[in-house]
Amino acid sequence: MRMHPDSTAVDRLVARIRALDSCCVVGLDPNLERIRAVLGAECPEVSPRDPAACAEVVLDFNRRVIGAVHDLAAAVKPQSAYYEVYGEHGIRALRETIASARERGLPVILDAKRNDIGETARAYARAYLGSEEGPAALDADFLTVSPYLGMDSLLPFVDACRAHGKGIFVLAKTSNPGSADLQDLVCGGVPVYERVAALLRPHADALVGRSGYSAVGIVVGGTFPAAAAALRQALPRSLFLVPGYGAQGAGAGQLRPFFDAEGLGALVSASRSVLYPDAARVAELGPAGAIRAEARKMVESLRAVAAPA
Repeated sequence: MRMHPDSTAVDRLVARIRALDSCCVVGLDPNLERIRAVLGAECPEVSPRDPAACAEVVLDFNRRVIGAVHDLAAAVKPQSAYYEVYGEHGIRALRETIASARERGLPVILDAKRNDIGETARAYARAYLGSEEGPAALDADFLTVSPYLGMDSLLPFVDACRAHGKGIFVLAKTSNPGSADLQDLVCGGVPVYERVAALLRPHADALVGRSGYSAVGIVVGGTFPAAAAALRQALPRSLFLVPGYGAQGAGAGQLRPFFDAEGLGALVSASRSVLYPDAARVAELGPAGAIRAEARKMVESLRAVAAPA
């Protein structure tokens, strides 16, 4: 299969990062209690036993967030679990959230962490990235995937990237403390996360787009800058999706190793710290204004860190 001939998702994303001077990714991880706290009287009272009504609140909130950050954020990242919990209604809200982001020019990274083998992996790739049999049911620009069933389990996702101009972010060194239980184990003289990077390198090199960056990226937690430095050497042309900023404890000052020498190559994700501003900010600026102010603060704090070395 050959590389998709048109502009690819990674090329469009890198162009957007350059145009906005922003590597900020806003995670769309809706929590009804926190949404109520932000929206106040603007949030309808819904029962948690009414998934259709809950999904409507989520969709309305997401549209507000997208409107507030569409010209600040490089991308948005919905986490699939927060939508799946509402069944078919949540999946519809997720699909419409993706459509709303697209309407405002925002690339979508779907955080679903899928993985399996054989036909099942191909079915997942088709569902999220498309296939020769038809378009994706949830048409994301990028999908997070897990490598821990082996490299053959990733090939259907890599093939979908090549065929449809999409991208993936492969879990390498995740932001949770327990990632050390497996990802830090030494394998062949290096930690498992470095072994993952070495196995990905041929696939990443084969899918470098016109932007100079690959459709095959990795997830590297912002709480582990030393790991990021080693992984940046191993995968110089891959984008790093960097969770852990803000509420999880990673500050802008420790993120320099995630970027390359051009000050590019990293996408820093935050959800709670942007989506749910404190009450004083909401009272001062309104819900959308407070969310926008938090996103702008994040963008500005990252600009100094991402400046070329």
